[in-house]
Amino acid sequence: MFLYFLYEDYDMEPSEEDNIINSDGDSYEEDSEVKSGKNIVDGDTMTKKKRKSSNSSISNAKGERKKMSYVWDHFKEISDSNNEAKSEKDVVECNYCGKCIAYKPSYGTSGMKNHIARCGTSKIVQVPTCWQFDQDNCRKALARMLIVDELSFVFVEHEGFRYFCKQLCPKFVPPSCKTVTRDCYSIFIEERSKLKDIFSKLSSRVCLTTDTWTSGQNLGYMCLTAHFIDDQWRFHKKIINFCPIPGHSGEIIGKSIEKCLNEWNLRKILTVMVDNASSNDVAIQYLRRRITHWGGSVLDGQFLHMRCAAHILNLVVKDGLKELDLSIARIRGAVRFVRSSPNRLQTFKACMEEENITSKSYVCLDIETRWNSTYLMLETALKFKKAFDNLYTKGGAYCKELRRHFGVPDDDDWRRVEAFLPFLQIFYETTLKVHKWGFVKIVCDTYDFDSANSLLSTIKVTLKALYEFYDDAMPQSKRKKEESSTTSNTPSSTRTTLHGMESSEKKIDVQQHYYNRYRMAKETLGICAEKTELEKYLSEEVEPNDLNFDILEWWSGSQMRYPILARMARDVLAIPISTVASESAFSTGGRVLDSFRTSLTPRIAEALICSQDWLRQSRGPLILEENLLELEELEDG
Repeated sequence: MFLYFLYEDYDMEPSEEDNIINSDGDSYEEDSEVKSGKNIVDGDTMTKKKRKSSNSSISNAKGERKKMSYVWDHFKEISDSNNEAKSEKDVVECNYCGKCIAYKPSYGTSGMKNHIARCGTSKIVQVPTCWQFDQDNCRKALARMLIVDELSFVFVEHEGFRYFCKQLCPKFVPPSCKTVTRDCYSIFIEERSKLKDIFSKLSSRVCLTTDTWTSGQNLGYMCLTAHFIDDQWRFHKKIINFCPIPGHSGEIIGKSIEKCLNEWNLRKILTVMVDNASSNDVAIQYLRRRITHWGGSVLDGQFLHMRCAAHILNLVVKDGLKELDLSIARIRGAVRFVRSSPNRLQTFKACMEEENITSKSYVCLDIETRWNSTYLMLETALKFKKAFDNLYTKGGAYCKELRRHFGVPDDDDWRRVEAFLPFLQIFYETTLKVHKWGFVKIVCDTYDFDSANSLLSTIKVTLKALYEFYDDAMPQSKRKKEESSTTSNTPSSTRTTLHGMESSEKKIDVQQHYYNRYRMAKETLGICAEKTELEKYLSEEVEPNDLNFDILEWWSGSQMRYPILARMARDVLAIPISTVASESAFSTGGRVLDSFRTSLTPRIAEALICSQDWLRQSRGPLILEENLLELEELEDG
């Protein structure tokens, strides 16, 4: 609902029609009280104030009244040829729709205002009605903020937050810790109901990933994530379960996943991705039997078990880093010393200037359980090797402190790291490719010619088996619908009917009739049958190499040409290549709950973790620490 600001003469008497009409058709009566000659907006009412002073009539130098109303910005005055006296009656024309409206100065501008409301042009400036305070909506928004930004419940009782709320909106009463906990759980129930409704209407299959977490009390938790592509070819990743598990045996894990699938009524499961723990093999065997029993497996669960590529790469890197433990520890100690205080960092910058190092980057400290940060630390530290050597020659606290731990990095340490870094770079870039769906390219780039051909041959056999399964499973009603959509693209002139050839009072399509005879003749002569969708697809030219190419958009536009393959692609493209998010792919440590979530009950912890995943718009990791470089630049400024 919108109201108009009115600026007009207030000395004219309002007519019976003189009211303000908004774009919704509501009217607001006008009174004759006075307040500074302006309209007053109070809730949903607007009152026009009438000037009582003798100077209310505003005239120009010629004695003519000035047009003060805002409506004159949207109309132009034209003479009425049917009236000799222009002063008795004028005609005005709308600047937008061109409609002419009769206007008499003694009647005011109400007719013009009413037309503006009906015209609905976007060029008219409209002002929204006054904001209405709603305590419940504010509470819900507060609960959403706590969930999305990982804030503790006691945050709402902090003195600073309550002071901020009082200054921002004095009417808002911040809820207690107990109340906001209930609000957060209500949001979880509401969002879970929405997601269940999506799953109930989903026609594609779901792919699962499972990951284990550990709390501060060494309690085990299992996180189950569903990956799927909807009918509009949009990819979704939703955490559907986060629950404690009494043990890590395969049977316990399998039954926990089965319980979750029953709660969500999920039956059509294509894959379950797990890490390489031996207990997961038992869990997959149990799930394969259950999902096949439900009738939701593909090829009897032949491809149900998927292994996490990121976990495999982490295991390789972890073993490789062990060979350089001492050298890495020494370089890490040197970097930690430089970054430990502003004075030490200034001393290091002086060493950089003495060695004529002009790099604008700085050494960065790694997180020992995230090997990508170790790679980046070593890469940047090598750029400043001469500065570290200069710092060593100065002696002082640098040498004393490092010798109390692993020692000062020497030339052998730098040479070993420099030699190992290119190999670590390969795994770093490969892990990044894994999270960009570059698997086939990885096969061709990583293996020799014979091994790559063997693997690609296996892929083709798998594709054929999957295609035959989806071809047999495609409903006849869906198949007929797709065929009718395809034949509808044929010109109408080629789809005439044969007179006198009718079956069950239905006319036969001429094109289809001769096409059927053609196929029968080919089979009689032993000519090869028509190519399948898969064969046609594989024989097509490869799409140009474009970084902006969207595979889901391509299949969305090609599903009419390849109806069977499109259903298969929608399920297969939902298969993740890692059990962890991209920001966790480089972690060599376990998944550990923070202290806040560890202090919660399992039900509330699940509500917060699942709700945050469903509500957050951005998918990157939350930045919970200040950027040290930005703070340093701020101090320098």
